[in-house]
Amino acid sequence: MDNSSYLVRSVAREHLDNMIFYSLFDDDSQKVNNARVECMTQPELYKKIIENEAVIYERASDIPMQQLLTENQLNQMSMWQAFFDLHFEKHYKNFTAKHNVDETIEAFNWSSYNSRKYSRSSCQAKIKVYRDSGGDIRSVIGFGYHEKKNSKRLTAATEDLIYEYFCDYYLVRSDATAKSVHAIADMLRAKIRELSKSKPACYPIIPCVDTIYRRFRETLALLTTQKTLSKAEAKKLRYKLGREFVPEDPLERVEMDAVYINQGLNNDANKFLGTIVMMIAIDTCTRCPLGYSIRVGKNASESADLAVECLKSVVTPKDNPLWPCFGVPVKLVNDATTATKGNIFKSLALQLGANSITTRSGEGQSKPFIESFFRTLRREFLSKLPGYLGSKTRVNNSHLEATEDAELHASMTLEEFVAAFEDYITNVYMQSAHSGLKNRAPVDVWMNAISKNPLLQTVPENAELSEFRGCYRAKCKLYGNGSIKLKNEQYVSDELKALGLAGVESVECFYSDIDTSSVVVKHQNDTFIVPIREMNHHDDAGVQQAELDAARNAQFSECDVVERKHYEYKSGSKRGLPNFKKAKQKQAEKREIETGRKQPARTKYNNDKAIDVDSVDAREQILRSLNAQVAVDEDFDTGATFDDFEPGGEL
Repeated sequence: MDNSSYLVRSVAREHLDNMIFYSLFDDDSQKVNNARVECMTQPELYKKIIENEAVIYERASDIPMQQLLTENQLNQMSMWQAFFDLHFEKHYKNFTAKHNVDETIEAFNWSSYNSRKYSRSSCQAKIKVYRDSGGDIRSVIGFGYHEKKNSKRLTAATEDLIYEYFCDYYLVRSDATAKSVHAIADMLRAKIRELSKSKPACYPIIPCVDTIYRRFRETLALLTTQKTLSKAEAKKLRYKLGREFVPEDPLERVEMDAVYINQGLNNDANKFLGTIVMMIAIDTCTRCPLGYSIRVGKNASESADLAVECLKSVVTPKDNPLWPCFGVPVKLVNDATTATKGNIFKSLALQLGANSITTRSGEGQSKPFIESFFRTLRREFLSKLPGYLGSKTRVNNSHLEATEDAELHASMTLEEFVAAFEDYITNVYMQSAHSGLKNRAPVDVWMNAISKNPLLQTVPENAELSEFRGCYRAKCKLYGNGSIKLKNEQYVSDELKALGLAGVESVECFYSDIDTSSVVVKHQNDTFIVPIREMNHHDDAGVQQAELDAARNAQFSECDVVERKHYEYKSGSKRGLPNFKKAKQKQAEKREIETGRKQPARTKYNNDKAIDVDSVDAREQILRSLNAQVAVDEDFDTGATFDDFEPGGEL
């Protein structure tokens, strides 16, 4: 900067302005002028570096400017350059006019850059800044921190390496293995400098010592009082912390947590089941995974069902002979989620004899070993699987298009994923050298410790754990054939049939979406397991609820889809009953043809009108009324006509 070299002395991270203190460095004498210390803010230095007014040197190798811009900023530069080229090509003057800007906004392809459509005012401001800067495209991209949101200075691989060195060289119980933070920082920087030559994309930046110290201070929140202690007391506190995290024997401390895996799975009929949520437990002494549980679904999440199945996997022997690790843990550490805070999980842990310890959510330092295992799992196993899109909790999905999802890339089945996961655990992870175990394999350390003291590996007194289910319960109707219906599936047993014969109409049912092969029915003081009805098993369906749903929807899929047809008697014919009046008229005409005479219509008279006998024509009104009534009666009687009646007779 200004043809001179400066050495950055410190960065005050606790200040809002992020002041940087720097001193003049003499390249010839390799000394720092301590008498002259200057300062500037971080955005000022960052702007100088972007505009090539300053250059950073790291051991005589400069960092190119491209690394100082995020992928989002580079994409923004390309998008706005294409927008300006189109705008200036369509309009040779009045560049900021409303109608001209609106026309370019509608014509520009925003979706090709995975961007939203910007407003007219934003585009006008960008055009003005671009023209005022003389055509410098960098002027339309800001310098501040808000332009680097959702991006980290250190890559995920570098963060994983920091956590690994922390677990391997700090949280240990041996003086020969334990190292100070400064020694770990030197080892870590040397390792990253070596890896940056072979993998520059994964390790582009070598973190400074202050960054590594800050990571340790965030992780070791329990050592905040270390500043006021003597060296001997601080050493005792550190070893006490080490004994807390790393016990002497297996199963003394087990950490359990869930990981979301953004990978779609299909069933054997190639129907999409959903993404994966796994809950895994690991022993911090031997670094051996003890058990796991999987839930698949389109909206799968953590639940007490998942936690209970994981704990059952921890305490029971595995079907895989290469996975000998199991037993009842002394301390079971988990975070404060709804999956492990419920009464179902707590009840099972207490009945097994495990002490469930709940930590705060969002504090990964309280469970460092399981967090480190998840990073290793993503990097060494999940990244090699077909269709893996990355973790949902990380913002590293910039390689995906806007319309890409897990269903589009789904190719593995649940059985294939479980087989691949167990193969990685038993043949790769547990057989590999672990630096935290002095380059010993976790399975060897486990077998050695158990062989010396077999009583360390305890099993539950009640080996039947199938009666423990998740938090799902329902009251089901008991049918006469001894079966209940739950989620369109039938479960039947002899115990249910006996209850049906005894007059029981309904029972309480506990079920799991992870293991649908059976349910637990409780009636009064009796609890028994009811298996699924064999004839209800669908083809290519497993024991997960997602597999049952997909198999049920895929029934008869080998037949072609046809349209629904409707019957028509005659094209254009009338349907339904005819009009009632017209039908009655046709009936009268038919009767006239049969009898040869037409029946006269009955005349209605208004009998409410009285005749005034005092009027002049009262006689004529009475006669007209009587003659009309007599005519009607004679007509309905014996066929007499009006000719047989002589008006003016006696009344």
